[in-house]
Order: sequence, then structure tokens, then C-alpha cells
Amino acid sequence: MTEVVVIGNCIVDEIMQLPYYPREDEELRAIRFIQAPGGNACNSARVLAKLGHRVRLVSQFARDSTSEWLIQQIQNNQIETDLCARSDDHSTPRSYIWLNQENGSRTIVHHRNLDELTFDHLKQLETLCPDWFHFEGRNIETLTRLFKQSKKLVNFPISLEIEKSRDGIEKLLPWMTLAIVSKDYLEQKKLSAKECIRQLKDYNKNLAIVCTLGSDGLIAMDQYGALIVREAKPINPVIDTLGAGDCFIAGLISALVQKMPFSDALNYANDLAALKIQSQGFDFNV
Repeated sequence: MTEVVVIGNCIVDEIMQLPYYPREDEELRAIRFIQAPGGNACNSARVLAKLGHRVRLVSQFARDSTSEWLIQQIQNNQIETDLCARSDDHSTPRSYIWLNQENGSRTIVHHRNLDELTFDHLKQLETLCPDWFHFEGRNIETLTRLFKQSKKLVNFPISLEIEKSRDGIEKLLPWMTLAIVSKDYLEQKKLSAKECIRQLKDYNKNLAIVCTLGSDGLIAMDQYGALIVREAKPINPVIDTLGAGDCFIAGLISALVQKMPFSDALNYANDLAALKIQSQGFDFNV
């Protein structure tokens, strides 16, 4: 069994499924309400476990009753949490999500007052020997310090999710094997996918890069410089897009850790994300 260590955010999703997107000041009755584990790293970890990998999640949790529920839900998904940290005097982060039944879109409002993982806590990663490390692109200063000082982590395949344009996130790329770049990052930087790939390759010429473009598919470049373009799979009906990007990341890591060629791994990840979009939540068969 291959082992993947996922480092990043874990929160509670409060999801309301709505018949349509409401107008301002409108009162609307939800079709249903769901409380579920969420957060980019947590979602990817759940899918990786579903795909049969041994998964260890490294995240920061509050010390409140909600976090106890959240940790139990994660463990129920066969995810190990022994390296997670606990923080006093904080509350569990939450996302309040509206799912539009008309088109599957999701509108998200976050609330977070929880500390990030500390350098000393992240140093524990050097005691591990997994097949892959995956980092959610946050806590940039601490991660930069970690990679600069670590002599062991660089010996493993490492992927980085670049979801937002956080200051200095590109400086992590010299230590990465794979970067997954979101459409939001491209829009914030005012870059096309090809422009972004050229810029990120300047940080690490051996980096594999994927720019996910939602309904416009993806553009990627492998470690050797070969450009790959994939159209989005036609999906009808669109049921639930929440977590599709996290599912894509999990599928890509799963394929690569099993030594699938990069181009084929992209196809696999695309198919898995499409399967998720046609399913409510993460209740889909793989």
C-alpha cells in the first residue's frame, strides 16, 4: 500500500442545497442541509483514502467539541491523524456553502481564526518515509523555512497546490516535483495558463505543472517541457462541483505515485473529477 502524507487545512463545511441562487434580501428554504468535513487538504486526503492509499493528514485543529467530531469523521475515512496539532483558545474553522441545484455551482464564505502549523510541528515530517508529500499552498513563510533547512524532505516526490496568489508561494517551487495551479491564481495574476507555466518553470526547470481551468479543461507541462492540453469532459447533469478540484489533485497524485505516465495521470484525474461532479458529496464509486 502506497503512503501519501497530506499537509494543509481541515474545516467543517455547512452545506445548504438551494433550488436556485437567491436574490439579495430574499428568504429561501433550503432543499437540504449537510454538515461534513471539508478543506482542500482534507478533501484530497479523503479521496486518496477512497482510492486505497494509506493516508496521513497533518493539520491544525482547535480544541473544542466541533473539532472532536471533525477528527472522528476523518478517522472514519481511514485517515491517520496522529501528527495533527491542537490549538487552545481558538475555534474550528467553518465554510458556509450554498449549492445551486440549477447548475451545480457553489458559493463559499469562510470563517477562520485558527493558527497555522508551526515550524517545530512541521519538522516532524522528517521522521516519515512516505511515497509522496502533498502541501496545500498556505503558511508560506513557515514552509519556506522548512524546505531551506530540511535535508530529508527533498528526497521525496512533493506536490504543491497553488490555489491563491499568496506572497512568496512561487519561492517554494525549487523543492517541488509537481505544482497544481488553479484558475483563481491565474485570474489574480492576470496570466494565461501558458504564461503562468513559462514563469513557474523559471523557478524549477524540472517541475511538472498543471493549470486547471474548470469548464475550459486544463493546460499542463511535464518535467521534460512537453505541453499537454486537455478539454473538459462534457458533464450532464452537473450535480455538485464542490471539491472537484481537490478530487482532481487526489486522482493525479494517486496515478503518479503508482508510476503512471504524466499524460495518462492527467486523464485519470480528469475522469475522477468528472465522476465527482456527477455525484453528491464524495459518495461515488472508484
